[in-house]
Amino acid sequence: MTSRHITQGDTRHGMVVGTASRSLGTWLYYVRPMPNPNVLQAVTNLACVPLRLLITGVLALLDLLTARASQRGEYLADATAARAGSTEGAVGLMDRLMVTDSIVTTLHRETNGRRMRGSGRGGRHDADGLWEALAAHLDSVPESEFERQRRVGALRGHSVDATHPPTHLRRRLLLNGAPASAAVTAGDSRTERVAGELAEVRGTPAREVVRDGYGNL
Repeated sequence: MTSRHITQGDTRHGMVVGTASRSLGTWLYYVRPMPNPNVLQAVTNLACVPLRLLITGVLALLDLLTARASQRGEYLADATAARAGSTEGAVGLMDRLMVTDSIVTTLHRETNGRRMRGSGRGGRHDADGLWEALAAHLDSVPESEFERQRRVGALRGHSVDATHPPTHLRRRLLLNGAPASAAVTAGDSRTERVAGELAEVRGTPAREVVRDGYGNL
């Protein structure tokens, strides 16, 4: 992700500004208030207030000064994604990001159901097929729901996070340009090999989610 932003000229991920931003974030982490402080820690918390305010202000100023370059980098990154995986694929991903609430609901339902079934087997939780269940849920979302979410997102200014432009503007820019075909494709055999290599990697977080719950990770 970082390299993608660097290649698009996003100054927030460059050597100077990026390093400064990460350093300020680290300093802010170390001067954060200590929870449940004793007397000495309470005094330390109070003494760090001016430094926290200073760091927070510099970070806010840095974000303000680099906001335009950062958003330009996001648009250019979208164009790169469209060339790599097709305009349809890039736009489809944006649509799916707007239904994340329903995905989280499905994830909670799946993990709770698997945990309850596992309670009758000595506490062993079955995580097999968790990600496939989420994929099946996404495939079942009707186009009418995506269209509704697109309209709501345009009205409310939906964005992935504070650093990204509104999703509907990113989507519109891609669709208004010349449609791109996928430059990177994978046949069935390669897809199967990739799935095989990722099987254990996918299984570990699935077991942790089922065991501990999504909200506890």
